[in-house]
Amino acid sequence: MNIKNIFQKIFRKSQEQSDHFNLQKYFTLYSIGFFILLTTLLGFVFITHEKKLLVDSAVSSAKEFALQLNYHVHEEGIVSNLMANNGPSLEKSQDFERLDKVISEYLSEFPEILKIKIFDRTGRTIYSSDHEAVGAMNTHDQLKMALSGQIASVLTRRMRPMTTDSAETGKMYKVDVLEIYLPIYESKKRMDLQEKVIGAFEVYKDVSKVFSKAKTGGYTISMLFILSMSILFLIWQMIIRKADMTIKLKNYEIKKYNRELEEAQHKISESIDEVIKHESFHVRYMNENLIKCWEFKECKKADCPSYESKNLRCWQVAGTFCGGIVQGVFAKKYGDCRQCQVFKHALSNRINTIGESFNNMMALLQIKHLELQEANKKLNVLIDVDPLTQIANRRSFQNRIESIHLISLRYNHSYSIIICDIDNFKLYNDTYGHQQGDYVLITVANAMKSSIRKTDEIFRWGGEEFIVILPEQNQSDALKIAENLRVSVYDLGIKHKKSDLQAVTISCGVASFYPCKTKDIGWDHVVKQADDALYKAKLGKKNCVYSAAII
Repeated sequence: MNIKNIFQKIFRKSQEQSDHFNLQKYFTLYSIGFFILLTTLLGFVFITHEKKLLVDSAVSSAKEFALQLNYHVHEEGIVSNLMANNGPSLEKSQDFERLDKVISEYLSEFPEILKIKIFDRTGRTIYSSDHEAVGAMNTHDQLKMALSGQIASVLTRRMRPMTTDSAETGKMYKVDVLEIYLPIYESKKRMDLQEKVIGAFEVYKDVSKVFSKAKTGGYTISMLFILSMSILFLIWQMIIRKADMTIKLKNYEIKKYNRELEEAQHKISESIDEVIKHESFHVRYMNENLIKCWEFKECKKADCPSYESKNLRCWQVAGTFCGGIVQGVFAKKYGDCRQCQVFKHALSNRINTIGESFNNMMALLQIKHLELQEANKKLNVLIDVDPLTQIANRRSFQNRIESIHLISLRYNHSYSIIICDIDNFKLYNDTYGHQQGDYVLITVANAMKSSIRKTDEIFRWGGEEFIVILPEQNQSDALKIAENLRVSVYDLGIKHKKSDLQAVTISCGVASFYPCKTKDIGWDHVVKQADDALYKAKLGKKNCVYSAAII
């Protein structure tokens, strides 16, 4: 095997692989991408939902903390004093120190609260656990909401890193801070009226653990989902793998069938070309591996048409012997032949089935063609023969006289024509009836046919007239034959009381053609001369023969 053949083989193999759609490959790629996307989306949704629930819980606990703190500072009257203080150094006042002490106690009880700020109605920071922020102005929208009597439950900074001291390690660490703004009411008992708001709290709450739990839950759910989807994916992979193998097998079968069909098409096209080329229905689809019925059945009947034949099928031939039983044309194909091993082998695959169907069609066409030929022969006979007298008709005469005339010209041989007419035939029909008239026509035709030579031909010219062609006969011999015809009819003795002789008779007109003298004269002119002679015979005493002048 040379290099070229090796590359061709590799190319065909790669082309076959590329033609096949790899279901498992595409399913794996798309499934992995889908699972990753769905897992990410599910984890995000879960974490977001958990965060919202946990943040709502944190806001609720911060609100409770602010209520307690608000109640306590109202008892001390600290906040109102600070709000009334317009001095520049709030953190140095006694009220600030008292409030700082109270808030420090609260912060120690609530370790998740990192920082607290208090604002007056103008947004000025009157207290902050981070003393550096005291006196600063805050214009955040959340503060404005709190000053209007609403709790700013929307997170202002959801994931703000914040550095603080760790009591355990003494180190700095970053936490996730939730900033919550809550209104401060003038009355410590009623906190639902907007006009009683005198300030606002800002509570910094550590929600790192909350968010960590939300993330952990999201990751857990995602991992569980990935695990369940992985199991489902493996099951799907097994199903898809099996489906992919089935598709490959079907694809291989389809390609195989296509190759078989192409081969059958090529062979049948060649067979059809042979049919057209040779104009014959004997062409058959050749199947060299086909079992021969006479071999398989160990048949020794030499009179069987398919015996020792390479192309003939037993079910295609009338009179084929098979196991001593005569088969008909296609008669057994859809019956007993289906159980025959020869028939099963012949139609074992698509190529053979198509080929044998073509052979069956050709065999049937051949039979129908032969039947059509026989029918045409019979039809030609019916066309050329007079149905009453069973002798040739006028159409047949025209075809025959043309041939006789051409032969006469070529070989310089003469021929003669006799036209005969039954005398007073109309009176006979009127007297004895048309049925009896038909009998006379038949009897006269048979008598005249018996009186001429085998080489002579008689035709029914029309009505009661007959015409006779006498090849290679001169005028004198033709007159003798015409006289014999007249006598043979008279001797029949058919009664005709309306006739002068009281019997059925005929009159004859004779004309002859001599090519050496009249080469330019056609056969129709000879017929006219004979017809004119007959006319003269009819004008006379009838029952006579009259000859036309030699042309």
